[in-house]
Amino acid sequence: MDLFFLKALFRGQLTTTPNFEKTLNQVAINAKRYREVEKSAFLAEYKELEKKVTAPDFIAQKEELIKTNYERTPEYKAMAEFKKLCKDKYVRTYLRNGKEEERMSVQRYLELKAEVETADFQKRNDFWKDKNRWTTTDEYKLEERYNELKNDSDIVFFFNADKKNVERWEQFDLAFNDDFEWVNLRNSPWKPGFIYPNDKFLSAHSYGNEQQAYCDGKMVDTNNSVLTIFTKKEACEGRAWDAKKGMYMKTFPYSSDALYTDAVAIEEGSVVQVKCKCSGKLNHGVYLRSRNHLPYISIFDSTSKNIMCGVKTDIKTEDFRKITATSMLAYTIFTLSWQKDEIVWFVNNLEVCRMKNNLPKGEKLYLHLYSFQFEKASISEGELNVDWIRVYNVKKK
Repeated sequence: MDLFFLKALFRGQLTTTPNFEKTLNQVAINAKRYREVEKSAFLAEYKELEKKVTAPDFIAQKEELIKTNYERTPEYKAMAEFKKLCKDKYVRTYLRNGKEEERMSVQRYLELKAEVETADFQKRNDFWKDKNRWTTTDEYKLEERYNELKNDSDIVFFFNADKKNVERWEQFDLAFNDDFEWVNLRNSPWKPGFIYPNDKFLSAHSYGNEQQAYCDGKMVDTNNSVLTIFTKKEACEGRAWDAKKGMYMKTFPYSSDALYTDAVAIEEGSVVQVKCKCSGKLNHGVYLRSRNHLPYISIFDSTSKNIMCGVKTDIKTEDFRKITATSMLAYTIFTLSWQKDEIVWFVNNLEVCRMKNNLPKGEKLYLHLYSFQFEKASISEGELNVDWIRVYNVKKK
């Protein structure tokens, strides 16, 4: 996912991990909610009602019904004339003995009497006498339903939402998501060691110039949905690789582990997010590697002194840079956005590095997690803690 649109939400300032994670999750929730409301029957009803109640003839009719004075209506005038004729002497004579039928006032009286005594006239007259007549109409009911929907929380959300953010989010599919709720490494998407072209290669090994043995997953644990790779000071025999010696057994002073997953291939158009922290005088990292070892993209490499990110495309070509925006002692969300012609790194919402040169082309890379320390370097026990990892891929058109 293109995170650049999130910068504006924080005005370029580094936000806390909880705040950033909440925002990320809310963007996903909002996108889903937006599309659900967009397809809903009640939004369609609202739009149809809006056309009606905002139409000029509807507004004019409402205004007429509210502002019209009863005394100016034909019904009032007819009733007033009828009541006046009831007092006319010729009409009263007619009512007493049936005479004076030919008088104009009597003829008019009979004409009005026939009109005002009909159910239809009485209904119209009662309607215009009512000062709250608008509230008795079907149009009022439509307007009330419109206002009810207009104030509905989902509809308010829909029209206040930033559709561009929704569309940006929807450019990507969630290709991989591990919240580390599994307990057994064998039943997880992860494998101990490093990825190689040949799956039969003994991938769980250290290197001869390191101080820790990789223990085939024995130093990996999940607790409270957090993956931990432990590095402990305990002599451990393990496999070591040396370019000249090949693979051999060695006793290391420390034990630790490295993991990889081939559950998802990461390539141009992918975004990787990792929430993690680490401790101890060790090198910890999350990186992407091809089956042939190179190219290599570091999401982050943490030492006791520095945090680095970078790319190594071949033995002689690499570009690594220092990240100064965070401390690895607290949970941080690292994002790697590998887009066309550039790779961008984020610490939470803040862009910390951008590279455009010597990038991998046409490569499929795979996630690796590791802790290690070179020989002769100061070392201590430590942990790499990973809360979750997500991989997003650009949707194919």
